[in-house]
Amino acid sequence: MAWQGSLFDPAPAAARLCFDLLERDHLDERSWLDVVPGWVPDHAELFDWLLQHAPWEQRTRRMWDKEVLEPRLVASFDGGGALPRQMLELTEPLSARYGVVFDSCLVNLYRDGSDAVAWHADTVRKRLRDPLVATVSLGMRRPFLLRPAAGGPVARRYAPGQGDLIVMGGACQHDWHHTVPRVRTATGARMSVTLRHSAPPA
Repeated sequence: MAWQGSLFDPAPAAARLCFDLLERDHLDERSWLDVVPGWVPDHAELFDWLLQHAPWEQRTRRMWDKEVLEPRLVASFDGGGALPRQMLELTEPLSARYGVVFDSCLVNLYRDGSDAVAWHADTVRKRLRDPLVATVSLGMRRPFLLRPAAGGPVARRYAPGQGDLIVMGGACQHDWHHTVPRVRTATGARMSVTLRHSAPPA
């Protein structure tokens, strides 16, 4: 398994991980998303590095009184100075822009269209009032959908991939749910590199 895009030459420092193309989507009066297309220009190289070096595992969860495999692989990098250089290159510009220390990283690997994640909100909402959750999408584009936590139809549809950045902020984790659904026609793998902070803004 590998991302079959081109491996880019190293980009000039000024062209890497900038926010010039950022657009904010106000979901409601309390919640928003920042979207930056192509935020990681050497996304294929990062995909291949994670595929080879991340501590992948397939977790289980209890459903209907039995243990079932989650339909994706995950790899976790803890904070406290333990993030590898490749992850620090993502967290440092994000921390500088948003005023929080992104100190943890969870990577999901959707191997094909059968891998997915159900509707949910991130559990960091139980510890922080309005957490920021940043996700870099690598590899093939897959649907990323949002709907109100209280229920109702899909309100937003995105198709991130190839280095795109999405940052969920405000009350998004309290008032909204998101999902990456199954896609029968998906032809390749996707990774989501999700970055979180463990402390509120200073």
